Formats: sequence, C-alpha cells, structure tokens
Amino acid sequence: MALIYASPADLSAWTGATAPPNAVQLLRRASGLVRKATATAFYATDPTGLPTDPVTLGAFKDATTAQAAMWSAAGIDPPGGGVAVTAPLRAKKIGSAALDYDTSASSSVTAYSARAAAAVELCTEAVDILQAAGINLLNPWIAG
Repeated sequence: MALIYASPADLSAWTGATAPPNAVQLLRRASGLVRKATATAFYATDPTGLPTDPVTLGAFKDATTAQAAMWSAAGIDPPGGGVAVTAPLRAKKIGSAALDYDTSASSSVTAYSARAAAAVELCTEAVDILQAAGINLLNPWIAG
C-alpha cells in the first residue's frame, strides 16, 4: 500500500481553494516523489511507515501539498507524463470546422520538456520545505 502524506483537505487548506477532481492522484504521486527524495534521510517511522516526529511528518505533508498544488496550478498531470499529446487548442470554428492549435513558445519543445520534467521532479518549494525541517536529501545517513 502506498503511503500518502496529505489529503485533499490538506491540499485545499494549502491553496485556499477547492481541491481539484484529481487531488487524490496528485497527492499519491507527490507522496511518491517526497518518498523518493527522502530515501536516504534518517527518521523514525511508525508501523505504517509514516514519520513519527511531528516536525518531519508536517514537512512531508507540506512538501506533498506544495507539489500537488504546483501541478494543479500548472495543469500538469503526472500520470499522463505531465503533458498533453497535442498542442493546446487555441481556437475553433463551427462553420467549416476549423481548428487552431497553439504552437507558440509556451507550447514549444522547451516548454514541453519542462512540463514533462516537472511531472517527475520535486518542485523547489517542496525541496525547500523538507530541507528547512532538517531532512537530509543529499547523502545517505552513515552510522559509525
């Protein structure tokens, strides 16, 4: 069973808006990125794998909600690879059925690549939250 560090209610509280319809999916994937980023960190857990320290648990929750909020605001869908298969529709016309796709810079290969990367990388705010809580994201913890 996958650990999910935040709930749709947490996401709503973070953003001040109603959670998006895909909030559970966003939070599940964001939790996975937090777990991946903290794989080398040393912290106590309960039997389910959640951190037992309230500061650490709060940082995991906040990092998860920050990540999900960024995805939601940017319209990034991690399960879909972060990007739409086609360029966004800019205009349509009913008579003679004309469609106009946005191929501007915001839909460029660079933007496409950035959105794809954002779907699989922890955002800066989430990293900052974890680091501010003293969670080591860089090196494995070594005893002795």
